[in-house]
Amino acid sequence: MMRGHKSPSKGDNQETKVLLDDWDSWGTEDEDSDCGTDYETAISLTGYGVFHYWLMFVCGWANASDAVEILCISFLLPSAECDLELTPARKGWLSAILFVGMMIGGYIWGSLGDTLGRRIVLINAMLVNAAAGFFSSFSQGYYIFLVLRFLSGVGVGGSIPVVWSYYAEFQPSAKRGAALSVLASFWMVGNVTVAGLAWAIIPHEIGWTDPASFQYNSWRIFVAISALPSFLVAIALVFMPESPRFLLCQGREEETLSVLRRIYYTNTGKDRASYPVTSLQVERVSPHIVVQKQDWRSSIKECVNKAGQLFSPALYRVTLIMLVINFAIQFGYYGLWLWFPELFNKLEQYHTLHPNHTASVCEVVSVDLSAVKELNSTATNFCTNTIPDNQVFINSFIISASAAPSNLWTILHMDKLGRRFFLCFSMLLSGCSAFFIYLVNSSTMNLILSCIFGAVSTMGFNSLDCLGIELFPTSLRSTAMALTLVAARLGAILGNLVFGYLVESHCAVPILTVAGLLIGGGFMGLLLPNTTQKPLL
Repeated sequence: MMRGHKSPSKGDNQETKVLLDDWDSWGTEDEDSDCGTDYETAISLTGYGVFHYWLMFVCGWANASDAVEILCISFLLPSAECDLELTPARKGWLSAILFVGMMIGGYIWGSLGDTLGRRIVLINAMLVNAAAGFFSSFSQGYYIFLVLRFLSGVGVGGSIPVVWSYYAEFQPSAKRGAALSVLASFWMVGNVTVAGLAWAIIPHEIGWTDPASFQYNSWRIFVAISALPSFLVAIALVFMPESPRFLLCQGREEETLSVLRRIYYTNTGKDRASYPVTSLQVERVSPHIVVQKQDWRSSIKECVNKAGQLFSPALYRVTLIMLVINFAIQFGYYGLWLWFPELFNKLEQYHTLHPNHTASVCEVVSVDLSAVKELNSTATNFCTNTIPDNQVFINSFIISASAAPSNLWTILHMDKLGRRFFLCFSMLLSGCSAFFIYLVNSSTMNLILSCIFGAVSTMGFNSLDCLGIELFPTSLRSTAMALTLVAARLGAILGNLVFGYLVESHCAVPILTVAGLLIGGGFMGLLLPNTTQKPLL
């Protein structure tokens, strides 16, 4: 990206164009650079210590809290079946509606993150997530619960793209791959946390359970507690600084230096005045960008303009590839992942009734459907909430924890083997494991393949998160993350709806679709440029 003098030399009415270098010339400096220190050198001189570890903890739990909010739905479906009058199609919509909110919120919050700042946008997104999630626990009917889960999704959709941009911009290039892999591993922490909370709360008879009055039973308490991590992260972020890379991109050099001195002091314990950098190479920006206060019309106009820049000649190819890969991986992952507890519950019920029989997942689901239809024909108004067997929670806990080895591998080797290796390897292997889920005929084999699917999918997400940060310039980073996540949310929505409508009638269709999309996305990953250990644009 071209760099220029701190003060534009031409009139305020003349916009300065931002030019993007060729992929192979990343990190080179322009002839008209300032005499100050470049950002990569400046962030490296702050050291790597307490500040970065605390930032990792706060942003990690922001990522984990998003996982908790997304996955909590999959654990409450059996328990809420009667309270919310859930049919298979309604279950599909209940899982999908969060992603509708994430798709809308992701673009809005992500674009605002490039305009108003990472930190303030992230705080507000986390608060929306926490408030909507908490109040949804008081819903007594399906549609109110659906609307509030949609609003929760709006908050989650904002926090995911912004937290990645915010966190990455504090990292020196030599450590960025490992640091982003650590951040990605907190998704597993969220998975384990939500499985543990579900296991500890849902099976127990707690709260108010009188059907004739206000109900606040165990699954509702579980939903309320699931909103707590988002609220705590929002409080922690109040005490964190704005991204120095964002401030520098806005031409705010003194504020950038102030943040860098704070990081230096926290990491080294030395006086802030001893930080060796006194001036920085400042991005060339248009005069209106330096103005800190903008009305909402200007912010919206700038958001739309930034989205258009992603399809400029220099970026359109990589943008389109990232859109397709994000759609494929999230269709596959969330299509299967959010239905795992439901599938395990049906398997446990089947093997309880038929202990000596072996049947595939699809055969079990179709038998269960027939049984439900027969029951409804004889007792139309009879319904009982199903509390999943403990083995269902244990299986979900095991699957969540199975991602630990792959997270560790990406942390240690992301900067050695590269982003593309992990992305292609992961999507090809997860596509094959999804295919074999269709063939298994026992709970044990289903658990093993589900663990493999979860573990190898994790590597794909970790590498895709790195690529999403590194392929786009600072001024467009949050917008790019938000736009690619729109495609991802479309994939997740369609994945959930396809499973919701077809899992009991045409079970093979969604499973084979998942396998095909994941394998195809893996081959597309070969077309992306290499970004390993290169400076941020």
